[in-house]
Formats: sequence, structure tokens, C-alpha cells
Amino acid sequence: MESTTPRENRTPDPAAHGPFSVLSIRDYRLLVLSNLATFAGYQIRNMAQAWIVLDRTDSPMLMGLVNAMPGVAIISISLIGGALADRTERWQLLWRSKTIIASMSLLTAVLLTMDVLEWWHLIPISLLTGAMFALHNPTSQAFAVDVVGRERLVSASSLNTGISMTATIAGPSVGGALLLLGYDTAFYVLTGLYLFSAIMIYRVRTRHVPVPSGKNMISDIREGIGYAYRTPIIRALLIVGSGALFIGMNQPAIPVKVQDVLGLGEVGYGVMLGLNGVGSLIGAIVLFIFSKRVRKGYLLMFALLMLNVAVGLFAIAPNVLMSGIAMTLMGLAFAAWMISVPVLLQTTASENMRGRVMSLYFMVVLTHQLGWLIGGAGIEAFGIQTTLFIGISGSLTVSAIAMISTPALRKAR
Repeated sequence: MESTTPRENRTPDPAAHGPFSVLSIRDYRLLVLSNLATFAGYQIRNMAQAWIVLDRTDSPMLMGLVNAMPGVAIISISLIGGALADRTERWQLLWRSKTIIASMSLLTAVLLTMDVLEWWHLIPISLLTGAMFALHNPTSQAFAVDVVGRERLVSASSLNTGISMTATIAGPSVGGALLLLGYDTAFYVLTGLYLFSAIMIYRVRTRHVPVPSGKNMISDIREGIGYAYRTPIIRALLIVGSGALFIGMNQPAIPVKVQDVLGLGEVGYGVMLGLNGVGSLIGAIVLFIFSKRVRKGYLLMFALLMLNVAVGLFAIAPNVLMSGIAMTLMGLAFAAWMISVPVLLQTTASENMRGRVMSLYFMVVLTHQLGWLIGGAGIEAFGIQTTLFIGISGSLTVSAIAMISTPALRKAR
């Protein structure tokens, strides 16, 4: 694989060696803006869909079902997305998939305006949206290396996560206010965010020139799976990623607790999710500054432990203050996860395997979306606390298996 980028777009000032030197790369700045809009849109879509379904059906299980659909699609075709990321021109795949995602948001907004939207309409819309993210996610991760190069990947990833976490703060808070103005208003704004994201990618000049492997796509997929299985650190990271299924069980608990236990409305839900973003932003800033001093294996263990402790605190929190602290700690741990795991995967994977390795990562980590369904059903059957502690037990078990069985992951830098 080759990446073709005009020198002025890719090579920063040689005198700039600080962590912010990556911002001198024009295409990286556009990539960051695109990701900022996409991440804000992701937050608004998740919270808006969850609130609409819960409001209209009063069923945590149906709410979880709808928000699980993107994960179903991503898990189903993520391997194809990874193979395409290694076989096709990544820039085109990115802006086209973003445009289709925007069109699905616009369709939802129009159906809401016409007052004909039923909760089940969100299932096919979410499936198609998820299918586009299955193509988008591994391609976006691989394209970032094309833009900045491997040597600046940690700084770029940390900064990108920090900027994206700003969207995690603003997105839900703004989304809560938009829901008060009208459910369709939230989705019109969401459409604008996704279109802006597509335009930013369209302006990027970096191009990835694929070198044909001489094999069909099925062979490429098999080769990628075999490569990941034979590489200990990648295999262990994918096991850790699969624990996202259990962590995802806390997602439906948030709107249910906000509404039924804390007695808050749409804005309160948005603020609670915004606190999650505050924690993520703090974590990303700290890691951005100290990225070269942090051993990634230790960082991952810290993230996994703190995440589960925070979920446990949220489960037993009796009031808004304790719930807010728990959400902030969850965000802090999430930032550490989102920086350590993708960076370790991309720096470990060979150049011609990056797209396929990242597709495997997204396939396992997006089981997080399935956690919406399992968690929603669990809350209806057992209540919030029992469901969340079941999730914590599963997450810690999976993480321990990966860490204990792979010493190289614990020592990874």
C-alpha cells in the first residue's frame, strides 16, 4: 500500500517537535474537524433514538433493540469494510459512506416532521447506518496513518480523542436541548453535522493508492483473521475488545436511571452524558501531554479497572451528584481505552494488514451496541443494579483472560 500526499500537507515544520506539531499538517486538521462532527453526531443520534423509543414505548428492551441495530450491522459486515480499506482508495470510501449516513438522518427527520415515524422504522434506518459505519470505521483509522505517518500516531490519536471528547460534552447537552425543541429538530441538526463531516473529508488531499494483492476479497479476509490470530498482542487486544459487550450493558441504564430514579428530563439526560465527555476530555488531554512516557499496556489495565469501578459506582449511586461523578470517571477510563487499544493495534499491525486488523477491532468492540439490547432486557427483568453488576463480572473476566494469557500485552509500550 502507498500513500500519496503533497509534501506541504503532510510534513510539519522540522523545528516543531512538540505534541501539537501534528496540527501543522493540513489534512490532519481537516480529518479532526470531520471526526469532531461525526462523533458529535454519533452522540446525538444515540441519545435521541434512545429517548424517543423510551418515551413512546416505555420499554427499556425496545430502546435497547433499536440502539443495538447499528452494532448488528457493523459486526456482520465489518470484515468486508476492513478488506475494502486495504483494497480501495480510502478517501472515496470515507466521504461516500458519510454522505449516506447523513441521508439516513435526514430521512428520520422528515418522517418525524410528517408525524409518521413508528419506533420500528428506526430498525432498518439504524441497520443501514451501521452498515455504512462498518465501511467507515476501519477506513478512517487506517487513513489517519496515511495522513500523519506512524511516528506521530500516538500524538495524533490523543489529540483527536481529546477534540472528539469535546463533542461528547457538547453533543449530548445540545442534543437534550434540541429534543425539547422537537425530535425532528435534533435529526435535522444531526444531518447537518454529518454533511459537514463529509465535506471536510472531501477537501482532504491525501490519497491512498492500493497495491493489488492478487487475491479475492474472501482470501484477503481469511488472511487478515489468520494474521490477527497468530499475532499475540493483536489477539489479546481483540479479546479485550470483546468485553465491550458487557460494558455496553450500562448504556440503557443511563436514560432509565435519569428518568425513573433521578427524576430528570431530556436536558438532564444530556448533561449526564456531557459529564461523561468531561471525563474523556480530561483523560485525553493528560495522555496527549504525557503520551511518550506512558506504557500502553499499563494504561490499558488502568482503563479497564477504572471503567468497571465507575460502572459499579453508577449502579449504586443514590443521587445526581454521585451519578455525575461516576459518569465522569467512566469518561476518563473510556479515553484511556480509546487511545491505548487502537494505537497498539495500528503500531503492531503490518502496513498491508492495518485495515483488516482495525475491522476486526471494530467488529468486536461494537458488540458494545449489542449491550444495549442485553442491558435493556436485563433491566426489565432484574433491575438496574443487578444488570450492571452482571456486566461488570463479564467485563473483568474477559479482560483478566487477555492480560494473564499475554505477558507481551502487559509490557507493551
